Amino acid sequence: MEELETIFNEISEELTKANSVREKILTLSRLAIQKSSVAIKHLHRGDLQKAESLISENKDLIVEINELSNQMEQVRFGMILACNQEYAEAVFLHSFLTQKPFPTYTDLQIPYLGYIHGITDFVGELRRVVLDSLRKEDNIEIVVNALELMDDLYTLLLTIDFPDSLTYNLRKKTDFVRNLTERTRGDVTLALNRLQLVETFKEILEHKSTKDNS
Repeated sequence: MEELETIFNEISEELTKANSVREKILTLSRLAIQKSSVAIKHLHRGDLQKAESLISENKDLIVEINELSNQMEQVRFGMILACNQEYAEAVFLHSFLTQKPFPTYTDLQIPYLGYIHGITDFVGELRRVVLDSLRKEDNIEIVVNALELMDDLYTLLLTIDFPDSLTYNLRKKTDFVRNLTERTRGDVTLALNRLQLVETFKEILEHKSTKDNS
């Protein structure tokens, strides 16, 4: 888990930088929109000199906005988000099942948002591991490890607290992770209680059989 905490800290730092750029872009965008609106009014009134002055000022603003936007390339890749997060999800599941350290987004050569969204989807795969193991009743240890990891990942996801426009609705997926983790914990509790009850019945039947034979 220590490596994941370090990775999440790095992602938070990157998003903090991106959020600072975003705030500046929003401020400049509002100013640019205002100048354009006023310029249009002057054009309709026939005051070309004032309009041209505003348009000239706006050109500088637009250039600055677009230059700043280029610094946010990591958070502007919605079209390819799905393939990145699916790849990350598969790698995470492999790491868990083989008990290997989780790679960083740099190791995987994917954007950090693809990485973080892959984490949220990975939690769903952990639930599947838990349910399959409970059904087979063959590996309680992996059930415990998976559930603990689901809890830890949810805690880490809560640390990524940034606007949805930066994270592609990560908050909604984090809420889903919480619900999935709670449901899984309930399933595990019921299953373990049932298994305990089965063991108790076995002990009673064995004791009764021994008593009848004596």
